[in-house]
Amino acid sequence: MTDPLSRRLAALSGLALTAAVALWWLGSTRLALDDGSDASRPAADTLITLWLVRGMALALLAVRAGALRGWRAGAVAALGLIAPCWPLVVLAWSASAAPLAQVALAEAMLLAAGVALPLLGGGLRRALRRVELAEILGTAVGAALAATLWFTRSLWTLPVS
Repeated sequence: MTDPLSRRLAALSGLALTAAVALWWLGSTRLALDDGSDASRPAADTLITLWLVRGMALALLAVRAGALRGWRAGAVAALGLIAPCWPLVVLAWSASAAPLAQVALAEAMLLAAGVALPLLGGGLRRALRRVELAEILGTAVGAALAATLWFTRSLWTLPVS
């Protein structure tokens, strides 16, 4: 896969993720309003879902992309995955009771991971000196990081409403 194609695929994945979470949020908000309950809770759940899913997808994508094409290509692909969700993050934040500092910190951590994980993949490529082996190991490391993020989500997700 060529570099521009992988960037487009990462950006389209970010857009698809944004659309799916936005649809889920609108449906949950509608159900909450019909039920007469607080509509800020689905917005807070949307923020947590966006952080978790983008973090897991980033772990899978960025290490592998860094191992295949180097740090710069991996960081650009990571940004393409993270950035399309920012308008939805702002909308969900404004509808929730989450503090702005918490939302900004979570987004900054995603950006930092988008820089660090391709570096890890590039380091694997340099250490192993075989692109095929670095790709396989980068995918395995990314899957392990995504699983770790999933299983430790109760430790790092703060109550936002």
